[in-house]
Amino acid sequence: MTRTQLDLWSSETAEEPPSTILPTHPEVSGETGIITDLSELSTLVTVLVDDDADPLDFPVLLAGAASSTRILGLDELHVIAPARHLPKLAVAASEIADDLPETFQFCEAETCVHEHPDDATVLTAESVVWLGRKLAAS
Repeated sequence: MTRTQLDLWSSETAEEPPSTILPTHPEVSGETGIITDLSELSTLVTVLVDDDADPLDFPVLLAGAASSTRILGLDELHVIAPARHLPKLAVAASEIADDLPETFQFCEAETCVHEHPDDATVLTAESVVWLGRKLAAS
């Protein structure tokens, strides 16, 4: 077998076995780094809607948020918005109800009574509006 330049370089610089180079996350175990316990990982996408958000964007915002949740393979979508936006967001949600994940809910900003996990995937309204527009255009 012929040794390549990469083989020579990696054998010279490797001081620790690969199993100790893996990041130390609680869900990663063993030498392979395979995630073995998914029970502690969040399956939640959180979208933060600003007070100055344009209500005309709410249909594409929700479409983009629902698509993002599916693309990421996650199960739950929470949209956190100021109280004044919730009625118009609800109307927009009703228009795409079949596309929303089963565990979808709105949360009123600053008065939300349940905790969102620290490892939730947080998306900005601008990013999901962008995705919603791209999906609508295609």
